Formats: sequence, C-alpha cells, structure tokens
Amino acid sequence: MTEPVRTAHVIGALNYGGVETCALNLLRELPRSLIESRVYFTGEALTDRAQEFARAAAGFKHVPFITPHRVRFIRRLAESFRADRIEAVLCYSFGNHAWVSMAAAIARVSRCYVRVGGSPLRGAMTRLKCIVLSHLARPFCGGEIAQSYQIRQELVAGLGLPARRVCVIENFVDVFEVARRAAIGRAMRLDAAGVIIMAARMDDAKDHATMIKAFAELIREGLALRLRLAGDGPARAAHEALCRAEGVESFVEFLGARSDVPELLGASDVAVLSTHTEGFGLAMAEAMSAGVPIVATSLAVTREVLDEGFSGLLVPPRDPHSLADAIKRLLADPALRERLVSSAFEKAARRYDIGRAIQEYSLLLAGTRAHLFAGQSGSVLSRSVRVQ
Repeated sequence: MTEPVRTAHVIGALNYGGVETCALNLLRELPRSLIESRVYFTGEALTDRAQEFARAAAGFKHVPFITPHRVRFIRRLAESFRADRIEAVLCYSFGNHAWVSMAAAIARVSRCYVRVGGSPLRGAMTRLKCIVLSHLARPFCGGEIAQSYQIRQELVAGLGLPARRVCVIENFVDVFEVARRAAIGRAMRLDAAGVIIMAARMDDAKDHATMIKAFAELIREGLALRLRLAGDGPARAAHEALCRAEGVESFVEFLGARSDVPELLGASDVAVLSTHTEGFGLAMAEAMSAGVPIVATSLAVTREVLDEGFSGLLVPPRDPHSLADAIKRLLADPALRERLVSSAFEKAARRYDIGRAIQEYSLLLAGTRAHLFAGQSGSVLSRSVRVQ
C-alpha cells in the first residue's frame, strides 16, 4: 500500500482571514489516505487559532521567521523538513516563499509550491521586491498557484514569471455547508431593519471608509438599516471614529473576528465588498454560497468572479454615492435580488466548491503536475483580464 505524501503547509499567520480559512479547509479535507499534512507556522507569536490548526494536522511546529536572521530560519526549517521526512511543501506566504523553498531544496523535498492569494502588485511589498523574491525562488520553487486568473496574469505579465509555471486553483469554500449554515442564520433572524454586512479584515485596502460613508448617506435618507462589520485589523479604531463623525455609530456593529460568518450572511439582506484592491475575496464566495446579493467595487477580479455584473452589482471604487445607490436598488427590487442570488449560487457550486479544489491540490501535492500546469498559458491570455 502506498504511503500518504508527507506534506508541509507553511503559513505565516493564524488569524481569521481568507488565507487562514482556506489553509484550514485544506488541512481538514485533503484525503488522509493520499496526503499527510503537517503545519509549520512561521509567524512570531502563536494565536488562539494555533490549537485549531494543530488538531487539523498530523503535526504542528513553530519555526518563526525573523527578517534579520533569514539564514538561520532557512537552516531551522530545512532541519524540520528533513526530520519529518517531508515530500511536498505548500507555502501560503508569497515573498517569504523564497526562503521556504530554499529550505525545501536543502532538505531535498521533491515538490514545493506557493499559493498566491492576494495581488502581488498591490500588496504590502513593492513591485521591485516582489520581482526580486519571486525570481529568487524560481530555482527552488516548482510553481505558483494563483487563486484567480487575474492574479495569474499579474504574476506572468507584472512580475515576468514564465506562464508555464503558474497555474490557477480558484479560491474555494464548502458551498453547501455555507448554504446550510446561512439557512440557520436566516431562520434565527430577529432584525426588522434591513441588514448590510461586510466581512473583511480592517485595513486600508478593504476600504471600509467607503462603505461607512455610503451607509451614512442611506441613514440620512431615512432608511431603516443596520450595518454589521465582521473582521478586525489595524484600521478598526479609524473606522469607529468615522462612524462617530458621520453620526451613525448607533447603527453600526463592529463584530470583530468571527467564525460564524455563514450564519451572519444568512441573517443579512446585502453583502458588500468595497475594497480597492483584491486577489479573490473569500467573502464573495461565501456570500454567493449563502444566497445573499452582493455589491462589490469594480476591479478585474470582482468582474471575473461576478461575471461582469451578472452575479452581483458592481460600482466604481471609492465612490460612496454609487455604492449607496446600488444597495438601495437591491433593497427595493426583489426580482433583481433573486436573479443575482440564483446566478451567483450556480457559479459558486460549479466553480468555487471545495470538492474541486481538494481534487486539484491532491493531484498537485501527490506529484501529478501536468494536469494543472499544462495548457494554461493560452487560456489565461485569451481571457479579458488585464493588469490594472
């Protein structure tokens, strides 16, 4: 009987963001007869989610990455890989994957890949740093896994990576489990007022300020609404101050990091993503699965996921008035809501369900590489996706 492939999942944070949610879902759902998953956490401090990740894996190690001590980190990680007889590595930290892949090479790991969940051109790193690190990793990393076709285009056209080494495995959720949990939230709903929800990390890129200003406009027009903001982050205090400045603090709930987002979605009327940069927001896939109509800012990736507006309304970035108008339109038009929800759920079930992703990651980690990487260069370049 063939032994399962001993696989290292290298992750730099254990928060409640999309990257961590996808990693945890993979750990739980990858078939254990094929893949034996071990977690290597490279962040500086353990969080309250560490035990959750540890329970989902066959092993858990803390190997902190400290910038001035890259060589020491590479050596320690390589020693851990060698001691655990690791055969495949999946890294969730683009940029730091350069050092992870070097450690994998030293430990003679057969396969090493990095999952790219966010835009490499509009993240925290400068474009030059992204180019340097991505090409530094090339001799040691077997390929990049983009979570959307837009990200793949940025990796190829923006960073100059060869198209043959970049595949796409789209972001994913357990569509039918999210739908089940959303139905529970819907049945338990008590609010008489309309509920708008935005589930996203609170940082500048997600642009909660535009959402708050749009909401304030709706409140001033006399609409009976509540806004729920699920997520936490460095910009929370600024957002709370903006709510006070706009006079809507009594209508806005800051929920913090939550593990019950599907239930919250089910109890909502409209889901909003007002970000001005995005790789493929997991919040969109969750809302599509939960049966909640979506309003999102018009970016290459939101147009890709929402079918150019056929599966959700699109508005210009940083435009509170247009966002407020789109929310009003959805609240006032049940037929439009039903059409968008139906289209979005059909696409989520077909494209973004976890079953498809599990099959593709299993093939990749087990060594069946050609299925994912062959022939994608033509398909992505034929799409109407461009680097913004």
